[in-house]
Amino acid sequence: MQKKTKSMWKLLNPLEWIHAAFALLAWLMGPILRFFGMMPPPRTDGFQNIQKSDVDEAAEQAKRTEEAVDAILKEMSPAEVVKAYAKADADTRSTMDLSVLDLEGQDWLLNLSKEDLDLLGMSTEAACARSLEAREVRPAYPKPRPETEAPEILSVPSAEDTDEWKRQQIAERFRQVQQELWLSPGVPNPKPKHAAFTLH
Repeated sequence: MQKKTKSMWKLLNPLEWIHAAFALLAWLMGPILRFFGMMPPPRTDGFQNIQKSDVDEAAEQAKRTEEAVDAILKEMSPAEVVKAYAKADADTRSTMDLSVLDLEGQDWLLNLSKEDLDLLGMSTEAACARSLEAREVRPAYPKPRPETEAPEILSVPSAEDTDEWKRQQIAERFRQVQQELWLSPGVPNPKPKHAAFTLH
């Protein structure tokens, strides 16, 4: 790695002077301030004070977690175990307890291809149970849930409706212009939108 050389033009930059002045001040005053307790000591983020009790506590927590997972797996039915195994990733599969299944079922499940496991993972629990009994993949997918609300059907306006809407818009605009243009002489126009500009 090549070290960058400083340019002579940087010496003319006043920010470099200020940076150098602060660095010199920190170099001079840092030990004094640390001695009197005015400045915190250097940070030691990379080092953690690990005690033996912390290690024992982490090991005990990992053991409790593993026991809880094993208890949940023992309460699961064989079909649920097959589905959980099929949905899990490769690392989780290697640590799963398949003792709920018989030896033939374990052998069948461990020899399935990735595609077959994906099919079983998307299948229902009943399909996993049928596949386990038959020792072949028989996927069955859950039916999609119907939408809760019926979609709104938008009506396309007919030519007569469009003509009627245009007629109403033009009549409304004509009424506004008529009110502004046909004022009595001497009455000021409060909203002169359509009146011609005149010089007074």
